[in-house]
Amino acid sequence: MKKLVYTLTAIAALLSSCVKSTDEQIVVEKSTTVAVEVVPAESRTFIEGTEIRWAESGEQLNIIYFADDSTTRRQSATHEDYTLTNNCAEFSADITATDGATQYTFGAFYPYAYKSTTSSISLTVPQEQTPTESSYDPLTDILVSENPVVTESVPSKISFKFARMVAFAKMTLVGIPAGEKIEKVVFSSAAKPAGAVEFKVHEQGTLETAKWYNNYEDITLHLGGRTATGEDTVWFTTVPTDLSGSSFTVTVVTDRVNYTKTVDLTDKKLTFERADVAQFRVTDLVEQQKPQVYKLMTDITALSAGDKVIFCTKNTASSSAKLLSTVEDGTALKFTSSATITDALEIEANTLPENTAVFTVEAGVTADTFAFKAAEGYLFGTYDAENWTSDLSFKAAKDEEATWVVSMSAESYFVTLYNTLHGRYFNNYGGSKFNFAGSQSTYYYYIYYIDGAATEEPETPEQPVVTPLAVPVVTATATANTVTVEWTAVEGAKDYTVVCGEQSVTVTATTATFENVAAGSYKVTVTANPADEALHTASTSEAVEVVVEDAPAGGGDAQAQSVTLTFPTDFPEGATSGGSVGTIYSGDVIISSTGSWRTNKADGRDCIYIGRTSSGELRIEAQNGKVITKVTLTAPVGYLVDLKWKEYDGFTTGTYSDSWSGECKSRIVFTAAGSSHSNIESITVEYK
Repeated sequence: MKKLVYTLTAIAALLSSCVKSTDEQIVVEKSTTVAVEVVPAESRTFIEGTEIRWAESGEQLNIIYFADDSTTRRQSATHEDYTLTNNCAEFSADITATDGATQYTFGAFYPYAYKSTTSSISLTVPQEQTPTESSYDPLTDILVSENPVVTESVPSKISFKFARMVAFAKMTLVGIPAGEKIEKVVFSSAAKPAGAVEFKVHEQGTLETAKWYNNYEDITLHLGGRTATGEDTVWFTTVPTDLSGSSFTVTVVTDRVNYTKTVDLTDKKLTFERADVAQFRVTDLVEQQKPQVYKLMTDITALSAGDKVIFCTKNTASSSAKLLSTVEDGTALKFTSSATITDALEIEANTLPENTAVFTVEAGVTADTFAFKAAEGYLFGTYDAENWTSDLSFKAAKDEEATWVVSMSAESYFVTLYNTLHGRYFNNYGGSKFNFAGSQSTYYYYIYYIDGAATEEPETPEQPVVTPLAVPVVTATATANTVTVEWTAVEGAKDYTVVCGEQSVTVTATTATFENVAAGSYKVTVTANPADEALHTASTSEAVEVVVEDAPAGGGDAQAQSVTLTFPTDFPEGATSGGSVGTIYSGDVIISSTGSWRTNKADGRDCIYIGRTSSGELRIEAQNGKVITKVTLTAPVGYLVDLKWKEYDGFTTGTYSDSWSGECKSRIVFTAAGSSHSNIESITVEYK
């Protein structure tokens, strides 16, 4: 490989001066425009036949220099405009001269890169390279002046001798079918052919003091869809690397499939030497099916029945993107763990996180809508307007709750799923989970899809339309403390769920009676339940109101009664430590809790536990016309009862002390109050 000589010729000079003060030394600096002439024909920067040639544009050098013994080294980029004559390049660069300086030291390197320090310079051989069909990527070459040039002034002419720091590889791929489009080639080896070189241009013996670092195993060569011929040459550059006795792997990605080959170099020699070309051939490439990938959907009109889709929180390359999962979080659905989106905005199907919700797209039950079916069922949202509660989950039937109008932002590609039955949205809630909400938040989500035409999976058979049962016509009457409810029969109903206040029964007849109902005003509803859930869902119901008056007094105040539960004696059968509590006692009062059990503890705690940061609660409910008058809770020795209460007759609240007392016909709910958790060892409820 020939050495390279650059010639710098001064062609103009501009004089300027600055004076700080009359008693300071005057320093005069002259800005000189210097011509940089590159003489040898084989100097740079791409290969044509057997010659390395300069490109017509885009070439730029960095000139490093300083005056006398100054430690402030300056640098100057050659100008972007230059001329080529017989493959000799003439550049220009601005050099600043210091008046009175008696010595200048010059060095240079290619390609230009600004360096915050010019003492020790490091340049990297890129892992991502873009070669042409006949040349390596010129931006991956590294040229460095072998020794500094020292002059007494800014010279009219200066010559550098350059050393090439990279090694060249000319790899021929044999056997890729002609006509396939080669997208990229990945060359990898444990010998780490990609890395950097560190050098000093202001000291003698650049080659002797330079250091090469083998940092990376992979070099990716982007060929941009080059048409394969059956014998395809691919150029690239490396840091000097000896692969002898080891191995390397080549992976070729085409528009159809992938090809791969691992070459064993045991007892064989392959060396990438500085400023030299290593030529080798790779044959017998093995065809591999491309990994199936989900692509970012950018045109919603492309969405159709048969597509496979996932919902993602990102539309940019990322390793922290999250997907909709099948795991429930109360009334919402959780995110998966992190997923990787490639630079091509794709997610490989074989890398999906655990519990990812993967859907097959179907037509919805109304025109121009879609349904999304996973193994767990159809994605659906439901909403209870009376109690302002919603739920996002999966169901077996495809109905109006599982039907979505889908739209997309034309610019940023975020998606909106809207359910017309409830007038609500599939929503990325706070960037933390997916839920069913009244509006679309600013935390967006996106569809990644596999075109249904490319899948070999059979389409899901079309599901019958599922409709709600008719609404029963309800009447309710009250005699003394008894409520009688009657309603019209509904075709297709299996039975009916009747609710009067806090009481509920399910019957097959068209009448129901509630006895011992305390005086007050009550809402009564009747819901028809379907006999065939493949055809119908439960009906909705409009509430009717009934007023109950106390029966005439029977001779004196009602007799006071009480129930006391002491743990562990009164633990329900099968109670286990850490398990949910549920109903503990049912009679004239119902005692239940969503806290957890604490049983068989070494310190003697056998109790109900309600944590200060949990949603656990203790609920006392009156039944059969009874009125709760007092609730007393005790804790094990050394522990606290730190709760607040809410009484639902008058919706009054307070903080629990030694006991609660009053008159309550419906329910009292105790929940965590301050900064302490509560342990409840016994419960006494008094009522009349």
